[in-house]
Amino acid sequence: MRMDVKQPQIVNITRESLLDDGVRVRLEQQYKSLPFLTAEQQQESLAQCLSQWCGEQAVYVFAYGSLIWNPAIHCEAVGTGRLFGRHRRMAMRSMFGRGTPERPGLMLTLLPGGCCDGVVLKIESSRAVEELSLLWRREMISGSYRPRWLPVRSKQGVLSCLVFDHNPDHPSFIGPMTFEKEVEILSQASGPLGPNKDYIYQTVQALNHWQLRDARMSRLEKALRACEF
Repeated sequence: MRMDVKQPQIVNITRESLLDDGVRVRLEQQYKSLPFLTAEQQQESLAQCLSQWCGEQAVYVFAYGSLIWNPAIHCEAVGTGRLFGRHRRMAMRSMFGRGTPERPGLMLTLLPGGCCDGVVLKIESSRAVEELSLLWRREMISGSYRPRWLPVRSKQGVLSCLVFDHNPDHPSFIGPMTFEKEVEILSQASGPLGPNKDYIYQTVQALNHWQLRDARMSRLEKALRACEF
């Protein structure tokens, strides 16, 4: 007899769900066996990052994935920027976002080499601590990134931006894979944040809106849409 696969409960990332820490709480309830950072561990990570900030100037964040189209914090998109020495790639497993432990999806991260075009988000200094705390609740649920301050070239000049860089020591990091394998996983995986392929569609749409181009992401979108027919 065929057993129906239980669909994960949908979790929406909004400012409200970050304020009450509802994203992490609901994901922990669904996936009790997976490692999550505690609220205290998230704050320790944030404090370490903020120790390199003067506390008086605005904070700039380099957005290269979902932060472009759904930052869920109070910020201003001030324009595009280019990060040298890193490129965008689906190189992390997603077991509680766009996938499940039984069928993991893929998440974007940054890998060494090349360059990456994205959007620069500005957080006013007076709101930086509160907004970054929410950003940590969103991006550092399991500690899969290494937050770093890196130079980003923009119309405003070279800005020191907060970047969620790859963390090769994290269990979710798998590194680059073939294009065909990416399409196979992305076309099938789905999780509490929705279908994995939708993440590609929304990211490419956001890049197009800012007149940015990522050849591999565009290829993934076309291949995934072709799989739907």
